[in-house]
Amino acid sequence: VAVLTPGSSLPLLSLVDAGGGATAPVAGEALYGFFKTTCPTCQLAWPFFDRIGQRASGGTRSVFAVSQDDPGQTRAFNEQLGVGLPTLFDPEPWPVSEALGIESVPTFLRVAADGKLRETVVGFDRQKLQELAAEAASLSGRPAGGLYQPGEIVPAFKPG
Repeated sequence: VAVLTPGSSLPLLSLVDAGGGATAPVAGEALYGFFKTTCPTCQLAWPFFDRIGQRASGGTRSVFAVSQDDPGQTRAFNEQLGVGLPTLFDPEPWPVSEALGIESVPTFLRVAADGKLRETVVGFDRQKLQELAAEAASLSGRPAGGLYQPGEIVPAFKPG
């Protein structure tokens, strides 16, 4: 399956919630972050992705983590990292990831209200995540502020 390019319409995302029930498609703008709990790059990125979710809270963009692992592993991962993002699941054999052409994690998909893909970020990209955070803050009427705090080790890029 080819990776979707910006401007492509996303197929309906039939993800599941922690109880195994299907979720309804999200209306409006959304940012999805696909991850695995055992991925070192995901472990680096997730606290920052959680901050993006906090900046988006109350705004016009929904932010969702999408785990490729089971709910128990995912809950432990979120607790360990102090992450409180709404989390959906793409259970093995990862049909949504396959349909979207996701080949590595983390992968972040910024989707417009019309359901078209606006941007894909693969791996940890310090500048791109900062831009997503600033945009999320703007859409929720919050000041952008820095995504990264003094003293945090933040590489420019780390592949997934």
